[in-house]
Amino acid sequence: MKRIFIGSFIKDNSLKKKYSLIKKEFGSCLKGRWTPYDNFHITYKFIGNVEDHQLLLIKQSLSSILNKEKEIHVIFKGFGVFPDINNPKVFYIKVENPDGKLQEINELIQNKLALIGYKKDERNFIPHITLKRPKSIKTDELAIKMKQFQEEIFGEVFKLEINVIQSILSPEGAKYIKI
Repeated sequence: MKRIFIGSFIKDNSLKKKYSLIKKEFGSCLKGRWTPYDNFHITYKFIGNVEDHQLLLIKQSLSSILNKEKEIHVIFKGFGVFPDINNPKVFYIKVENPDGKLQEINELIQNKLALIGYKKDERNFIPHITLKRPKSIKTDELAIKMKQFQEEIFGEVFKLEINVIQSILSPEGAKYIKI
């Protein structure tokens, strides 16, 4: 069994350089483990545990878009939390997509996987890069800092590659591998 999702790894030198500043700025108001830069990604569809034959079917279904660079302009700007500021389970960098191609790709992935029996996501697609799953927070300080950085651009990329990514969980944190 492999625990998988469909996603795109993010590699951007500007974002990488600014990540240490982000950790310094937000470290006092968000306790928990930071996501390693090498794990930065956008998730289109979390699938979960699959057997090898299911993985093969998924790869065949998405073969037209997997492991190919796509011209997609994304901007990493500001921060957000899921589900809300009073109960943040996920702290993330917002991903803006001026050309709308991320939404198109997400819909294509959802539709192709629905044809082989995977239910479409009911929640709206909100592209983001998870930075931390907070264990404890200082809500007021977090809200102030998020507002302070709401227009801050941390980087951008013009190409993304869509992959099947395996999530390997351990006490040290998740490790993500393109498969």
